[in-house]
Amino acid sequence: MRRTVIGGETEPDDYEVIWDELSIGRIFRRVGVAGINGWSWSVFLPNAPQRDQHRGGAGNLAEAKARFRNAWDDLHGQISYDETRKAREIQGRRRPWYR
Repeated sequence: MRRTVIGGETEPDDYEVIWDELSIGRIFRRVGVAGINGWSWSVFLPNAPQRDQHRGGAGNLAEAKARFRNAWDDLHGQISYDETRKAREIQGRRRPWYR
């Protein structure tokens, strides 16, 4: 995990998840209804559809990490080497620091 950078800014408790130098998702703290805090997580690749089971909420960071890991294991088992290669190409165009 590393701090998410959006528009050159970072927020506390907002992380991009990296696997083999490829961004595969995000985990961040959110403020919910009535000020009840929690965590959101999502697993994604730019060229793969995101299914409902690949995103969700959690009560704390440890739970968010565990749910993220399970979702990544599920998605990773469904994608091919070529799909991973294509995701790297797409991210490389959006994020020149990966080159």
